[in-house]
Amino acid sequence: MRLLSVVSIAVVLLVVVVSAPAQSGTSAPIYLYSAPGAIFGPEQAEFNKAVKEVLFPWNEHSALNDQSALQANVQWLKDHPNVRFYVNGYASSRGELIYNLVLSQKRADYIKETMIAMGLPESRIVMAVGWGQLYPVCPELNDECWSKNRRVRLEYVPN
Repeated sequence: MRLLSVVSIAVVLLVVVVSAPAQSGTSAPIYLYSAPGAIFGPEQAEFNKAVKEVLFPWNEHSALNDQSALQANVQWLKDHPNVRFYVNGYASSRGELIYNLVLSQKRADYIKETMIAMGLPESRIVMAVGWGQLYPVCPELNDECWSKNRRVRLEYVPN
Protein backbone atom coordinates (compact mmCIF):
# COMPACT_ATOMS: atom_id res chain seq x y z
CA MET A 1 0.00 0.00 0.00
CA ARG A 2 2.83 2.39 0.90
CA LEU A 3 4.57 1.70 -2.42
CA LEU A 4 1.34 2.50 -4.27
CA SER A 5 1.14 5.88 -2.49
CA VAL A 6 4.73 6.75 -3.38
CA VAL A 7 4.21 5.78 -7.01
CA SER A 8 0.98 7.81 -7.17
CA ILE A 9 2.71 10.92 -5.84
CA ALA A 10 5.58 10.46 -8.29
CA VAL A 11 3.16 10.16 -11.22
CA VAL A 12 1.28 13.31 -10.18
CA LEU A 13 4.54 15.27 -9.91
CA LEU A 14 5.68 13.99 -13.29
CA VAL A 15 2.38 14.99 -14.92
CA VAL A 16 2.57 18.47 -13.40
CA VAL A 17 6.17 19.01 -14.49
CA VAL A 18 5.62 17.68 -18.00
CA SER A 19 2.27 19.36 -18.67
CA ALA A 20 3.06 22.81 -17.23
CA PRO A 21 5.07 24.05 -20.25
CA ALA A 22 2.35 22.85 -22.63
CA GLN A 23 -0.33 24.72 -20.69
CA SER A 24 1.68 27.92 -20.56
CA GLY A 25 2.32 27.90 -24.31
CA THR A 26 6.11 27.81 -23.91
CA SER A 27 8.60 25.04 -24.20
CA ALA A 28 10.81 26.24 -21.34
CA PRO A 29 11.37 23.58 -18.70
CA ILE A 30 9.74 23.94 -15.30
CA TYR A 31 11.92 23.03 -12.35
CA LEU A 32 10.68 22.01 -8.93
CA TYR A 33 13.58 23.85 -7.30
CA SER A 34 14.58 27.38 -8.17
CA ALA A 35 17.84 29.06 -7.33
CA PRO A 36 17.84 31.08 -4.09
CA GLY A 37 16.34 34.47 -4.70
CA ALA A 38 14.24 33.44 -7.70
CA ILE A 39 11.36 31.62 -6.03
CA PHE A 40 9.08 34.64 -5.49
CA GLY A 41 10.60 36.94 -8.08
CA PRO A 42 12.82 40.01 -8.21
CA GLU A 43 11.72 41.48 -4.87
CA GLN A 44 12.93 38.36 -3.05
CA ALA A 45 16.12 38.30 -5.10
CA GLU A 46 16.82 41.89 -4.05
CA PHE A 47 16.01 41.02 -0.42
CA ASN A 48 18.37 38.01 -0.46
CA LYS A 49 21.15 40.08 -1.99
CA ALA A 50 20.81 43.01 0.42
CA VAL A 51 20.03 41.40 3.77
CA LYS A 52 22.95 40.07 5.79
CA GLU A 53 23.18 37.43 8.49
CA VAL A 54 23.76 38.71 12.01
CA LEU A 55 26.43 36.70 13.86
CA PHE A 56 26.70 36.14 17.61
CA PRO A 57 29.56 35.26 19.95
CA TRP A 58 29.51 31.84 21.59
CA ASN A 59 26.74 31.38 24.16
CA GLU A 60 25.37 34.93 23.68
CA HIS A 61 21.96 36.11 22.59
CA SER A 62 22.11 39.85 23.25
CA ALA A 63 25.59 40.69 21.98
CA LEU A 64 26.53 40.77 18.30
CA ASN A 65 29.81 40.17 16.54
CA ASP A 66 29.12 43.14 14.27
CA GLN A 67 26.34 45.67 14.85
CA SER A 68 26.70 47.08 11.31
CA ALA A 69 25.00 44.05 9.71
CA LEU A 70 21.87 44.62 11.79
CA GLN A 71 21.93 48.36 11.12
CA ALA A 72 22.27 47.77 7.36
CA ASN A 73 19.36 45.31 7.44
CA VAL A 74 17.12 47.75 9.29
CA GLN A 75 17.98 50.56 6.88
CA TRP A 76 17.28 48.40 3.84
CA LEU A 77 13.97 47.28 5.33
CA LYS A 78 13.00 50.89 6.10
CA ASP A 79 13.73 51.74 2.45
CA HIS A 80 11.47 48.84 1.35
CA PRO A 81 8.36 49.28 3.54
CA ASN A 82 6.25 46.56 1.90
CA VAL A 83 8.65 43.70 2.63
CA ARG A 84 7.63 41.23 5.34
CA PHE A 85 9.98 38.62 6.77
CA TYR A 86 10.72 35.90 9.29
CA VAL A 87 13.50 36.17 11.86
CA ASN A 88 15.25 32.77 12.10
CA GLY A 89 17.70 32.15 14.94
CA TYR A 90 20.34 29.43 14.94
CA ALA A 91 23.04 28.03 17.22
CA SER A 92 26.15 25.95 16.72
CA SER A 93 26.14 22.25 17.47
CA ARG A 94 28.13 22.80 20.67
CA GLY A 95 25.98 22.03 23.68
CA GLU A 96 22.70 20.18 24.16
CA LEU A 97 19.91 20.30 21.59
CA ILE A 98 17.29 21.79 23.94
CA TYR A 99 19.71 24.43 25.22
CA ASN A 100 20.55 25.43 21.64
CA LEU A 101 16.86 25.64 20.71
CA VAL A 102 16.26 28.02 23.61
CA LEU A 103 19.39 30.04 22.81
CA SER A 104 18.47 30.39 19.14
CA GLN A 105 14.94 31.49 20.06
CA LYS A 106 16.42 34.14 22.37
CA ARG A 107 18.61 35.32 19.48
CA ALA A 108 15.63 35.56 17.13
CA ASP A 109 13.57 37.41 19.77
CA TYR A 110 16.46 39.78 20.52
CA ILE A 111 16.85 40.72 16.85
CA LYS A 112 13.09 41.14 16.47
CA GLU A 113 12.84 43.43 19.50
CA THR A 114 15.94 45.39 18.47
CA MET A 115 14.57 45.94 14.96
CA ILE A 116 11.28 47.18 16.42
CA ALA A 117 13.21 49.50 18.75
CA MET A 118 15.09 50.81 15.69
CA GLY A 119 11.80 51.82 14.07
CA LEU A 120 10.53 48.84 12.08
CA PRO A 121 6.82 48.12 12.55
CA GLU A 122 6.23 44.83 14.36
CA SER A 123 3.55 43.92 11.79
CA ARG A 124 6.26 43.39 9.16
CA ILE A 125 7.87 40.63 11.20
CA VAL A 126 5.72 37.58 10.56
CA MET A 127 7.42 35.35 13.12
CA ALA A 128 10.62 34.93 15.10
CA VAL A 129 11.71 31.30 15.39
CA GLY A 130 14.70 29.55 16.94
CA TRP A 131 15.94 26.50 15.06
CA GLY A 132 18.79 25.56 17.39
CA GLN A 133 21.56 23.60 15.73
CA LEU A 134 19.28 22.43 12.91
CA TYR A 135 20.15 23.60 9.37
CA PRO A 136 23.83 24.50 9.87
CA VAL A 137 25.53 26.49 7.11
CA CYS A 138 28.76 24.73 7.98
CA PRO A 139 28.54 21.10 9.18
CA GLU A 140 32.10 20.60 10.38
CA LEU A 141 32.83 20.32 14.09
CA ASN A 142 35.37 23.08 14.63
CA ASP A 143 35.45 26.69 15.88
CA GLU A 144 35.38 28.18 12.39
CA CYS A 145 32.16 26.36 11.48
CA TRP A 146 30.56 26.82 14.87
CA SER A 147 31.06 30.59 14.56
CA LYS A 148 29.25 30.61 11.18
CA ASN A 149 26.29 28.74 12.66
CA ARG A 150 25.70 31.17 15.55
CA ARG A 151 23.47 33.50 13.59
CA VAL A 152 20.15 35.12 12.88
CA ARG A 153 18.93 35.11 9.32
CA LEU A 154 16.01 37.07 7.87
CA GLU A 155 13.81 35.22 5.39
CA TYR A 156 11.58 36.92 2.83
CA VAL A 157 7.81 36.39 3.03
CA PRO A 158 5.79 37.05 -0.14
CA ASN A 159 2.84 39.44 0.14
